[in-house]
Amino acid sequence: MNTIYLDVLFCVNFIIDYLLLLFVKTFLSLPCRLRRLLLGAAVGGIMSFVILLPPLPSGLSILISFAGASVVVGAAFSPLSVRCFFKAAAAFFLSGFAYCGIMMAIWTIFSSDNILIRNSSVYIGISPTMLVVTALFSYAVLRVIMRITGRGKITSDFCTVIVEFGTEKVTLNAKIDTGNTLKEPFSGLPVIVAVNGACKNLSLFKDTDINKLAPGLRIIPFTSVGGKGLIPAGRPDNVIIKHSGISRSACAYLAVCDDSLITDSVQALVPAEII
Repeated sequence: MNTIYLDVLFCVNFIIDYLLLLFVKTFLSLPCRLRRLLLGAAVGGIMSFVILLPPLPSGLSILISFAGASVVVGAAFSPLSVRCFFKAAAAFFLSGFAYCGIMMAIWTIFSSDNILIRNSSVYIGISPTMLVVTALFSYAVLRVIMRITGRGKITSDFCTVIVEFGTEKVTLNAKIDTGNTLKEPFSGLPVIVAVNGACKNLSLFKDTDINKLAPGLRIIPFTSVGGKGLIPAGRPDNVIIKHSGISRSACAYLAVCDDSLITDSVQALVPAEII
């Protein structure tokens, strides 16, 4: 292939990166608005211009690819905790690496003149219609992978939540609640709601008076059957959800409420989207 068209290069990688980001978002249950996904995909399209550089050593090419994946994930999903960020960056990098490997296999088998792979970046000389069809097919394959790995229907209504704030930790018996759609307004992260009594050992929630909150707490408005109100919430350093024999980390806020607001003999309500 002697000619690379920058508009085709950008569009191919924009669409592929958008679908990969959509996969990562769903696979890891990350909150993200459409415009942020589009921003991340656009950054990925620009990062694909690395193909114009002279061939790089494989080790350096992989390092540049992971750095690029981190930039794309940062553009799409930040702010995230350090743990969630590296998990999302790794998921995006590995799925992109798999895509590149598949394209290299096609290139090798069919000796296609319409595919160029250099510096872990792929250029496909392809019509717009074929581009959309193949991209959607690739996304369908990724969705099958999601189902195989258990990202499907919730089979149990209960789970265990382990929340860590620094060196302090609390374990909560929780119920998965499809009615809990609370979001932290600035980050868009889901909110786990726990009863005050279960979180009394966490110094951050020693005083939950919303008129004199401790540093690090935020006010989140809520609406329930009993009416409306405000509850304090903080962002844990780590959240582990144990459900159906599987442990997974989650990016979420923890809010506390009056014990009378949760009446299902559990200590917390977990948004279903996290599971």
